[in-house]
Amino acid sequence: MTLHPINGVFSGGGIKGIALAGAAAGSLEAGYRFDHAVGTSSGAMVASLVAAGYGPDELAAGVSWVPWPDLLDWLPVSRVPLVGKAISMAIAHAQCGGERIEQVWSTLLAAKGVFTFGDLEPGSLRIVATDITHQRGIVIPDRLPDYGIDPDSFPVATAVRMSTAVPFFFRPVPLRNPKTGDVALIADGALTANYPLRVARRSTVWPIVGFRFLDPEHHLHVKVRGPASLARAVVTAGIRAADIMRSDMSTGSVTIALAVDRDPLDFGLSVAAARELFEQGRIAAFDALTDPVQAVAAD
Repeated sequence: MTLHPINGVFSGGGIKGIALAGAAAGSLEAGYRFDHAVGTSSGAMVASLVAAGYGPDELAAGVSWVPWPDLLDWLPVSRVPLVGKAISMAIAHAQCGGERIEQVWSTLLAAKGVFTFGDLEPGSLRIVATDITHQRGIVIPDRLPDYGIDPDSFPVATAVRMSTAVPFFFRPVPLRNPKTGDVALIADGALTANYPLRVARRSTVWPIVGFRFLDPEHHLHVKVRGPASLARAVVTAGIRAADIMRSDMSTGSVTIALAVDRDPLDFGLSVAAARELFEQGRIAAFDALTDPVQAVAAD
C-alpha cells in the first residue's frame, strides 16, 4: 500500500493527548504517513513519537506501557497533607518537577534510536514551547541557535518536557546559553499556540492534517479551595478555552475533531482507561480520513 505523506499538527490537551496517539495510529492505518509533525504540549509527545517512526501497534503498546499517574513527579513538599501543594506553589511555583516525563520519553525515543534532533530527518519534527523569561513563543529546534545551542545536539525528550511544562503544575525548564551564560525559563507550548496550525510548514507535497479537541457537551463546575486548586482551575480553563475558541484560518488544512471529555490534568487513569482514550482517537481519525466528510472542516 502506498502511504500518502502528510504534515501532522497535534494540539495540546493534557492527558487527553492519549487520544492524539490513537488518532496518529488511525491515520497511519488509513494509509498516511507523517513526513512532518508539529505539536504542542501533549501533542508534542505524540509528534515526537511519529517523527521517530512509531507505527500503529507501537503507539498502542506505548500507551499501555507509560505509567501515566507516575508522570506527576510531585515535589517532596507538595506531598505534605492538606497544605503541601499550597506550600509547594509558594516555594517552587509548581507542584511537580517534570523530570519523569523527560525520562519516560527518553526511553520511548531511544527504542527507535532517537536521542537528539540530529537523529531525525531535518525538519521532520517541530515542538512549540514558551520562553517565559523573554515573553515569546519558540519553535524547537528552529530557535535553538538564538540560545547558542546546536539543534542537532539537543535532546528531543527535553524539548517534549519543555512543551509540557504546564504553569503552576510543572516547573519551567531552564535553557542556558553556553556562550553567554544567560538562562531562559521554558514552559508549556499551549501558552503560545495550543493548536499550532500556523507553525506547520506549507507545502504542496505535504498537505496539513490537524488533530484537536472539541468542546464537551457539558461544562464543569470547578471548586476553588486554595492556591493549588486555583492554579489548577486557571490552567484547565485555559486549555479548554484554547480548544473551544478555535480561530478560523484559511490554511488549506483539514482538521479532525476529537470529542474527548476529560479533565486535562487528571493523570490518575488506569491502563484500561488509557486504551479506551487511544481507541477513541484511532477510530475518529481513521473514519475521518477514509471518509473526509466527517472531518471538522477544510480550513
